[in-house]
Amino acid sequence: MAQIVGGLGVPHTPVFPSHVVKKGPGCEEALLYGELARDLEAMRPDVVVLFSNDHFNTFFFDNFPMLSIGVAQQTSGPNDETEMPSYQVAVHEALADHARAQCILGGFDMAVTQEFTLDHAFMVPYHFLMGHWRTPIVPVFINGFSNPLPLAQRAYALGRTLRRAVESFPGDARVVAMGSGSFSLEIGGPLAPKGSRSGTPDRAWAAHVQARMEAAEIAQLMEEATGERLARAGNAAGELLNWLAMLGMVGGGAPTWMKPQAQHGHAYGVWKGDAR
Repeated sequence: MAQIVGGLGVPHTPVFPSHVVKKGPGCEEALLYGELARDLEAMRPDVVVLFSNDHFNTFFFDNFPMLSIGVAQQTSGPNDETEMPSYQVAVHEALADHARAQCILGGFDMAVTQEFTLDHAFMVPYHFLMGHWRTPIVPVFINGFSNPLPLAQRAYALGRTLRRAVESFPGDARVVAMGSGSFSLEIGGPLAPKGSRSGTPDRAWAAHVQARMEAAEIAQLMEEATGERLARAGNAAGELLNWLAMLGMVGGGAPTWMKPQAQHGHAYGVWKGDAR
């Protein structure tokens, strides 16, 4: 059977690719992504199940699923104006199709998208961590941006269901779970600093989220991460759901390491899997 060999939590700030080009390999973002990349390479993944959210670039209000899996042979991105290279991205179609079926059998009415492209939420992590190796992905969309959001417990349960799907998939595929997003972020809304398009309105919440994760207090975090609480942390703070789904896949234990960028309201982290 396939196996979960690790998990990563990562931001997807769209300006980071261009910042690294301008600032060079010694900048904070390059060093943190580089540390993640080394851990990911050591896991030797055959496929990455990548949980993230769309920012009204792949979907829009006329068709905006709570949960969806991309099932195709390949996709591409970024489909927005993110300043970074364009990529053709291999999708592990067989695992994606199997995962969707298992999610439905497990009680999730999982939508499917077969003709799609990806925005920076998927492509920034891909650029820094997988673009060199062209690692295939299974893209899992979780609505973290359009209220009402899925429950935190539901996101974690989705990860647990996808873990069972991976473990029932035939073959020896090594699978890494990855959650992409911020803990506190406001984009174009009233919580952004005056004169700025985006900002981090609740650094204390972001630090609290990290402390809960480092202590493996995921049940407590899910109780706290209500829609109302996330709204106070910014209109994109629902991206925490992507991390919770990743934690559901890896088992919810403490990370090997976790480092914040407090000014951005997000963090970088690595979790061990059950590699044999």
